[in-house]
Amino acid sequence: MARVVFLQKDVFAKPAIMALTACLKQAGHPCFVVVADLEKDPITAVLKLNPDVVAFSITTAEFRFMKDMGTQLRALCDKTLIVCGGVHPTFYPEVIQEPYLDAICRGEGDEAFLEFLNTLESGNAYETVQNFWVKKEVEIFRNEVRPLIRDLDTLPFYDREIYARYALYAGKGREILFHQVIKAGRGCPKSCSFCFNKSYNCLYEDKGPVVRRRSIDHLIDELKDLKRSGKVGFITIDDDSFTLAPRTWLNSFCATYEKEIGIPFKINTTPAALDEDLVKRLKDAGCYAIKMGLESGNETVRNKILNKNLSEECIVKAACLLKKHGIRFQTFNIVGCPGESLSMAFETYALNRRIRPDFVWCSLLNPYPGTDIFDRCKKERLISGENDFDETGYSYFTGTPLALPDKKDLINLQKLMNVSVRLSLPEILLRVLVKLPLAWLYNVIFGAGMTWGLIRVNKGSFLSVVWLSLRYLSRYNRKRK
Repeated sequence: MARVVFLQKDVFAKPAIMALTACLKQAGHPCFVVVADLEKDPITAVLKLNPDVVAFSITTAEFRFMKDMGTQLRALCDKTLIVCGGVHPTFYPEVIQEPYLDAICRGEGDEAFLEFLNTLESGNAYETVQNFWVKKEVEIFRNEVRPLIRDLDTLPFYDREIYARYALYAGKGREILFHQVIKAGRGCPKSCSFCFNKSYNCLYEDKGPVVRRRSIDHLIDELKDLKRSGKVGFITIDDDSFTLAPRTWLNSFCATYEKEIGIPFKINTTPAALDEDLVKRLKDAGCYAIKMGLESGNETVRNKILNKNLSEECIVKAACLLKKHGIRFQTFNIVGCPGESLSMAFETYALNRRIRPDFVWCSLLNPYPGTDIFDRCKKERLISGENDFDETGYSYFTGTPLALPDKKDLINLQKLMNVSVRLSLPEILLRVLVKLPLAWLYNVIFGAGMTWGLIRVNKGSFLSVVWLSLRYLSRYNRKRK
């Protein structure tokens, strides 16, 4: 059997890795994970596991990390295959040109990666496996993606034990790192310009329904396993938009969850999917918090640039329903969009201040390959440099590669947005604050606000969030030098 080591940067467990290792282990392939931020020397940690394959699952923001690690690994072991999957290679498959990479996987990897390893193990031609682009010497084999997995019930439950080699994940209250996350389905039919889902749906055109959902029984069985483990007191159902499921499915889930699970949970939704009956059912089932995308308070930015197709009236109505039924809520927001002035960005502050979320998650626009907003930024020449994407490892909390008017003020506004809404600062005061050269202080305020917000929307997580913030989260608010 092929020995596979997944190498990731930060301490937050990746659902993709837990899904993949569940499939691979079921077929007999030994799997391990190395978390670079928990190792003094991650390269040595990988090599000690004697892998046949080293695998990365990355977003565009993690490309720099993969490049650093992959280059070092290739210099030390020329016979080990290095492969990459995730959003970045799916929409930027040209990454296969990187000299340390042997193969990339586009799209769903559950069946594809298993077939790749089985073919590798048998000595057959793994360069023909669907979903994979494979580099052999100077030739690149570019294979089409296979049909989507229609029946998600055929997949095993997440392999949450893959992270057990680290003591960090065993502590009480640490379920926020990985145990609490579960998915009820896959796929999103929306076409938001900043999200990869539109391109993903095009990639899989005529290859099966993009939106798929697990059966209630299969989902509840995994939740029962979590409950029996005694390691989880709060659950995140992390579908792109949980409430886009058919109403009959949602009603059945709420009734079954309330009866058989009863653990507080949170979900993602679009405000347009919420009505009085559904919010009440979610509350009765144990829904503690809801995350929803507002993105911008300016209608042009929200609907013309970001393509949310969402009215302010709908957002306000959803917020009122959640407050009425005592469900906490978080909004997702973006500043620094093409064509957005500082005054337009302040409309985002005004709308959040009006609806008063428990947590205002605010990021800076970082356009990623495969998104409409990326194409727009390239067309308008807002992305500088020779590459198709920024390689400096920007976090969307840290900065933006875009050349924007009022860029420093927009970054300051993003840092102050959450705390300012919670304190209900007058807009006139905030307009003064964003002009001040106090980036170091605003970074501190931003980090404290993130901790505060995470505590607000994750029940019973005070000690673990504070501990994680002090030990780890602060580093993710620093710009790579």
